[in-house]
Amino acid sequence: MTELVGDGLLSRGRSGEVPRLGNDEHRPSGSAALLTAMCLGLLLSMFNATVVNVMLPNIRGALHVSETGLQWVAALFTLCNAALLLAGGALGELIGKRMTFLSGVAVFTAGSAACAAAPTLGVLLAARTVQAIGVAVMTPQTLSILVTEYTDQTRRARAVGIWAGMASLGLAAGPVVGGVVIDVGSWRGGFMVSAVLGAVTLVLGFRVISRARYGRPAHAPTPDFAGAALSVLALAALVFGLIESATLGWNSPFIVGAFALAASATAAFVLTQRAAIGRGRLPLMPLELWRSRGFVGANTAGLAYFFALFGILYFCSVYLQQYRNFSTLEAGLTFLPMTIVMALVGPVSGVLSARFTTTSLTVAGLLVAATGSLLLALLSAGGVVGVVCSLALFGVGAGLMSSPMSNMAVSSVAARHSGAASATHNAFRQIGSTLGVAALGTMVAAGHHASSHTKVAFSTGLSHAMMAVAVVLVVCAITVAVLGRRRYGFTPGALRLVLQRR
Repeated sequence: MTELVGDGLLSRGRSGEVPRLGNDEHRPSGSAALLTAMCLGLLLSMFNATVVNVMLPNIRGALHVSETGLQWVAALFTLCNAALLLAGGALGELIGKRMTFLSGVAVFTAGSAACAAAPTLGVLLAARTVQAIGVAVMTPQTLSILVTEYTDQTRRARAVGIWAGMASLGLAAGPVVGGVVIDVGSWRGGFMVSAVLGAVTLVLGFRVISRARYGRPAHAPTPDFAGAALSVLALAALVFGLIESATLGWNSPFIVGAFALAASATAAFVLTQRAAIGRGRLPLMPLELWRSRGFVGANTAGLAYFFALFGILYFCSVYLQQYRNFSTLEAGLTFLPMTIVMALVGPVSGVLSARFTTTSLTVAGLLVAATGSLLLALLSAGGVVGVVCSLALFGVGAGLMSSPMSNMAVSSVAARHSGAASATHNAFRQIGSTLGVAALGTMVAAGHHASSHTKVAFSTGLSHAMMAVAVVLVVCAITVAVLGRRRYGFTPGALRLVLQRR
C-alpha cells in the first residue's frame, strides 16, 4: 500500500506505519526545504567555478606562484571534477543519495577551508583536488533527488527551473563576491565564503533529506570498479588534453597522446558497460540511455551551452580587465545583468514547460543565446553598454534553455537511471566548459597574428570567437530540433492515426 508524501509515493511498512522522513520530526516539512538544499548544492559548484578566476592574480602575488602553477589552480579543479562525475553518480546508487550528497558537501567544505588556510601552492592544489572530489560526488545527486521527489511533471519542471536559476545565481555571485572580498580583505576570504555556504548546506541537507527514500538501498548492486577506473581515465585524459592544448599546441605529442588515450579508454569503457549488465553489476552509464533521442539532445545542448557560457565568461573577463582596465569588481558587475537575467528566466522557463515541450524551449534558448553571441561579436570593440546588452540577451537564452535541458536529460530515461543520467549530463557540461576555453583560446590567439596592436588583436580574436560560439549554438539548435521530432511508424494503424490527427 502506498501513500502520497510531499510529491512522491512512500510505501507503508508491514505494520501500516509510514516511515519517517529525513531527520524525522525535527526537519522542516514539505518539499521546499529539500529543494532549497539541492539548489544550495548546485550553487556551491557554480560559485566555486567563477569566484576562483577573479582571485588568481592575488593568489599569484601572495604565494609567489608561476604562471603555469596559477593556471593549474583553476584547471586542476576542472580536471578532477569532470573525471569523477560518472563515478560520483554511481556512488549514489550504491550507498544512497542522502549519504552521497552529504558526504560530498562535507568533503567540499573541508577542501574549501583547507584552501583558505593554504600556506603554499602545493597545499592549495591538494585542497582544490579535495574540493573537486566533493563537488563530483555531490552535484549528480541534486538533480537525481529532485526527479525522485517531484513525480508530477509540471511541478518537476518548476523545481528544475528554480534549481537552474540558482546555478545562474552562483555564477553571478562568484565574480562579484570575489571582487568585494579582495577589495576589503584577501583571496582567502573567497574560499571561506565557500566553506560557510558548504556548512549551511550540510546542516540543511542532514535535516531535510529523507533517510527512507534516499537512504542506502536494501539490495545494492555490485560496483563496477573497472568501469569507474576507465571513466576516470577517459575523462581525465580528455580534459587534460583540452586544458594543455592552449600551452602546448594541438599538434603536441602530449596532446595527441592524451586524446588517443581518452579515445582508447572510452572504447574500453563502453565494452565494460555492456559486460557489467550481464554480470549483475551496476553500470556507471547504462548504454540504453543513448537510445533516448531526448537524452542525446539534452547532452548535446548541455555541451554547447557550457562551451559558450564559460568561453564568454573567461575571455570577456580577460578583455575587460587587461585591455579595458576594469577592476576585478567592475568586471564582475559587467556580467551581473546577464547572470541576473539567467536566474530570473530559469524559473519562468520551468513554468513555460507546462505549456511547451522541453525541446522547443531548449531550441528557442539556443537561438536567443546565439543572437546574443553574434551581437557580442559585433559590439565587443564598442562601448560597454553594447557589451552589457549583448551579454544580457545571451543570459535570456541561457536561462530559457537551462531548465528544460536538464529536465529533458533525466525525464527522458527510466527513473532508475536518473542518477546516471544526471552524472552524464553534468560530465558533458564540464567537457563543454573546458572545450570552450581551449577551442576559443585558439581563435583569440589567432587574432594576434592579424594585427600588431595588442588591444586590437585581442578584440579581433574575441570577435571571431564569439562568431564561432553563435555558429555552434545554431548548429546545436538544429540538432536538438531534429532529435526532438516525433517519429511515426508506417504500419496501417499508425498511418491512420497520423491522418486523423491532421
